[in-house]
Amino acid sequence: MQLALTVNSQTPPVRLNITYHQMLEKYGKLDYPLKIESLDESDYQETVGGVSRMVSQFLKFYGIKASWVALGPGYPSLAEYRGMRLRFVDLDPRVLSGYTEFKEGLYQESHGLMKYEFNPKSYIDYTVYNWRSAELLLREFENTDVYFINDFQQLLVGGLIGPSAPAVLWYHIPLLPERMSMKMASFIKRAMEGFDAVMLSTKRDLEGLIRLGAATKVKQVYPFIDPGSYKEQPSSYVDEVLDKYNIKADEKKVLVVARMDPIKGQDIAIRAMKRQNATLILAGDGSFSNAALGVGKARSWRNQLASLARELGVENKVRFTGYVTESELSALYQAADVVLLPSRLEGFGLTVCEGWRFKKPVVASTGAGVSEVIIDGVNGYKFTTEDELVTALNRALSGPDSLGESGYMTLNELCSLRSNAPKLMEVMEEIHRQYTGQESG
Repeated sequence: MQLALTVNSQTPPVRLNITYHQMLEKYGKLDYPLKIESLDESDYQETVGGVSRMVSQFLKFYGIKASWVALGPGYPSLAEYRGMRLRFVDLDPRVLSGYTEFKEGLYQESHGLMKYEFNPKSYIDYTVYNWRSAELLLREFENTDVYFINDFQQLLVGGLIGPSAPAVLWYHIPLLPERMSMKMASFIKRAMEGFDAVMLSTKRDLEGLIRLGAATKVKQVYPFIDPGSYKEQPSSYVDEVLDKYNIKADEKKVLVVARMDPIKGQDIAIRAMKRQNATLILAGDGSFSNAALGVGKARSWRNQLASLARELGVENKVRFTGYVTESELSALYQAADVVLLPSRLEGFGLTVCEGWRFKKPVVASTGAGVSEVIIDGVNGYKFTTEDELVTALNRALSGPDSLGESGYMTLNELCSLRSNAPKLMEVMEEIHRQYTGQESG
């Protein structure tokens, strides 16, 4: 029996570029539910965020036409896209602002950037968002075997759903309780106990949850990509993309693919350029939060990075691409000599897997969860300090092609859709069996 799943995440699988009100002005009468594919292609785009893309690939792998609940400020309440029913949570701007403050505080404390001071009003707004999400999820109750909840924005959903239906949480950001305040660690522990199972993306974070002492079933599954979804581009198109961003084809190229966020460590990569004869390509702009929630940190961080490059005298070695299309991203991966993940702390880091898809040498910080599957000198290099980064880049830039080939093998074995989707489904099936009494808990 194929399970019926209802997914919940902050970021939807498709992003609308205009509000529902603007749609009505543009098109007049619209179907209800809104048929997103009936809109002009310029009015929507598939979300490229790691979580929503990964979950979409998992659903496609099993041919599941799931329902999906996500945040959608200004979006219609109900829509259809590629056979999925989408329900969107729309919030009053003041509630949206408070929700954003709390979840950003949780995110930053989890990444060691700050100790967040709990603001009761913001926590209430976070709760309102989770309550609205749970309410829409329960509207899908009759069509749902398991609720598949994703990440830290939805921590309260499991407890709100309660015993009405089984709920599995996949927690994608770092979980290191020793780096958190007692209040934050206690909040996460109690929230996770509201789920029937919690999945962590790395062994590091699995051990963190065990130390936290949450009384829930715990599993570990590495995030994944679908290698077949990345298309090789003609060399003429690769040259065209390089020209667009003023990158010389004959120079060494170090590629960083990440949203503009201090935790992603683009500044660490820029500092390393003082001792590198290479061009650093910084691909990416803001996240869904930046675009939809009005968070301006992406623009601010890019400005700081540009200033840093000027101060260090390496501005001629750094290229900012901003948002790139899927085909442009593939072209940049093809052109890169090394793919770098300089994040200070990262739940996993799928860009390393994307680099391996194109058989490129990779360099990643030890703060990234993906470093668990990197073996120095075999499928890439790891670093902790700036000196180690410089050394690792030198080795990767001059290393043999076997680095990328070994990385490609690691991808297929440990973090590909085909290798990991069954592990994810196994968790769903186990929780469903326990919930329906088909096996003892």
